[in-house]
Amino acid sequence: EFITVKKTMGQITNANLSVAVSDTFMEAVKKDGDWDLKWEGEVYKTVKASYLWDLITESAHASGEPGCVFMERANKQSNTYYFEDIICVNPCGEQPLPAWGVCNLGSINLVPFVNNGEVDWDNLKTTIHTSIRFMDNVIDATPYAFEENKIAQLNVRRVGLGTMGLADALIKLKIRYGSEEAIDFTEKLYKFIQDETYRASIDVAAEKGSFPDYDRDKFMKAYHVQRLPQDIQDDLRENGIRNGVIQTQAPTGTTSMLAGVSSGIEPVYDFSFKRTDRLGEHIVYHPLYKEWKDAHPDEKDPDYFVNAKQL
Repeated sequence: EFITVKKTMGQITNANLSVAVSDTFMEAVKKDGDWDLKWEGEVYKTVKASYLWDLITESAHASGEPGCVFMERANKQSNTYYFEDIICVNPCGEQPLPAWGVCNLGSINLVPFVNNGEVDWDNLKTTIHTSIRFMDNVIDATPYAFEENKIAQLNVRRVGLGTMGLADALIKLKIRYGSEEAIDFTEKLYKFIQDETYRASIDVAAEKGSFPDYDRDKFMKAYHVQRLPQDIQDDLRENGIRNGVIQTQAPTGTTSMLAGVSSGIEPVYDFSFKRTDRLGEHIVYHPLYKEWKDAHPDEKDPDYFVNAKQL
């Protein structure tokens, strides 16, 4: 009933729904095993795990819901695995959280860092370091509605730096979204962002101290920490780290509209669309597409202008 509730309009509105999925459930799906539907220890019904998985998939295709949160994996791979129990996510689903956990997100607009077909890596690095320091300061400047929120956040100092405008940045680089070249570039870009966010948080820790629940030996064993470059691991071991959680990739729907760029890491939805407002009906063009079209009125669109429908 929970999985299919959004198929009927109006039953649940203004809320995103997700199913919490365990590793054990996914193993049962693979093996076509049984799955007990239970509440507080009592089994009400037993079904095939693959039946539930198909139902989730079909419902998501039909109505956009439910999403999936791989909750067991989130706990295993969290930097805070040794002192927090991840039980939920924030309203848009991008940051796994414990009870009373606080979501403090920021997004870097990638578009201005691409000029003349090149990425300004030095400027991007400076912006990353400024952003981490800014968000860490927000933690102390925030008036918390509940004391439990304040305690949870001050103990872990959770932030979440992400991006917006990836699709537009690829267009400026003349790289087709989804191509092998795009995948290679994106790997390089987000490896750079990952490494610099950790370096930035380590720098702040050297000045102000690590988050209170930091345990060096346990933190060094965290899933992602073990995959960081050795120099970052060495600095972490020496100076600690200011923020228990540092990165989060959000959809950035509203904020990217405000910035006038493509959202999050998604492709451009469309390059022209019809908008109806108080001034009537008019065609709105994607700014980079319009700029190219004005300069090349009779030419065929290059393949790097690719939208979600084409992909």
